Amino acid sequence: MDGDERDYASFHFSTRELPHSKRLPALRDLFDQSIRLDLEAEPGHAVEMEMHVAPGLRRAKMLSSLTARVTRPAQRLADGEDTVCLMMKTGGHMALTQGRREGVPEIGDGVLLVYREPALLQFVDTTYVSIRVPFSAIAPLANVESAAAQCIRGNTEALSLLRSYVANLPERIADPQLGRLSAAHIYDLIALAIGTTAEGGEIASRRGVRAARLEAIKADLIGNATLNLDQLAARQGISPRYVQMLFEEAGTTFSDFVLERRLEAARRMLTSPRYSTWSITTIALEAGFGDLSHFNRRFKQRYRMTPSDMRRESEAGQS
Repeated sequence: MDGDERDYASFHFSTRELPHSKRLPALRDLFDQSIRLDLEAEPGHAVEMEMHVAPGLRRAKMLSSLTARVTRPAQRLADGEDTVCLMMKTGGHMALTQGRREGVPEIGDGVLLVYREPALLQFVDTTYVSIRVPFSAIAPLANVESAAAQCIRGNTEALSLLRSYVANLPERIADPQLGRLSAAHIYDLIALAIGTTAEGGEIASRRGVRAARLEAIKADLIGNATLNLDQLAARQGISPRYVQMLFEEAGTTFSDFVLERRLEAARRMLTSPRYSTWSITTIALEAGFGDLSHFNRRFKQRYRMTPSDMRRESEAGQS
């Protein structure tokens, strides 16, 4: 991975439409040129994956099961690739050997591949999500070389937060500023997952964990805007005050964020034919508002029209 890479790119790779005889060569080329590993697999098997690339960061997701023997032999170490790749298994069997250590993750676990050392990866019907970052980005925070082939259990807090954080990564890395910030947060979470130095742990916890925790809270609220502060804190396993503090550090408040999510949920229902038979009161309650007059007032402040006016305008546009 080039440290001065400037392009933000996403691409989908599939051998499904290729003739059987060309599938394995195409997959080998991908691993050779982009992933910088040697691959041996049975010919003819269709493979599908997606990749998202930003400066200092690559996310890959194996969408179909992969059965292959993948290596980074000693002679490849001269190619200048000096990254680390945290692979999170989502299905099948995976084993990584580097030096005298072998990591065999369960579903949900992670395992760390260090590119500056020879490696052997064995996949059997495997699916995974991987995050690849520069060695130099993690080294100030953790002893990376000693973590080669380290298996990280899925219930490790930093790994759990990382899984949630990278789920929405493609949307964030499309924006250069957000992409750089997201990369820094991911470096922190990877370092915490493998084990930081004392100083590195303090830095990473302050930056990466708080950012990822806030993302997880927001995702919870986007999925269910009716959650109150106490319910959300209980779901996240943190205190209500800590939730409030995370929003304050981001320059807003928990109440303002929830209000915006609830108003947006109501707007979507008012403009959707699916809810055309629902009353305004029912929609307000479904969006999390317990007081109809409060809902009407806030809705008009936000959208410069009443809920009834928005519904009429939407119906006129659909007719």
